[in-house]
Amino acid sequence: MKRLIQIIAVIAVIWALCYTVIISILLGESLLVTLSSKPLPQSTVQVQGTTLSIPAEYFEYTWKHHTKYNEFSAIDVPTSPVNVPAGSTLFITFDQTPKEITFIEQGNELNRWIRLDHSHHTIAAPDTPGIYTYLYSASWFEGSVSYVIKIKVQ
Repeated sequence: MKRLIQIIAVIAVIWALCYTVIISILLGESLLVTLSSKPLPQSTVQVQGTTLSIPAEYFEYTWKHHTKYNEFSAIDVPTSPVNVPAGSTLFITFDQTPKEITFIEQGNELNRWIRLDHSHHTIAAPDTPGIYTYLYSASWFEGSVSYVIKIKVQ
């Protein structure tokens, strides 16, 4: 009798796993994303060698089947620039680890954009004084989010 109960338990577990796999295949990632309870990730940028932390503003996102597009261009997002020392290193951080940072772009007051290396999750602040806007994007299983920060190099 004990052996029969063990066999039934094993069959139930195998059936549950197969059911989950079949549902995942039939519905794709859709069901898994919907069931995810992760909130929209937040990001900050830390200035190396200081306690300065710059909270990033959400720009656009697609998260668990919800999409938000910004009515502004990134350069026009209404956020105040934060004073940063010339040439400092800025570290991009998240409250949830992303699969990847997909891009980092730097814009200046003339709305000219440069794509930056994003392999190290860092930004090198320019040496030239001015106001700079950074737009960066990261992706997770649940979707992708783009963020904006503005810095003022003096």
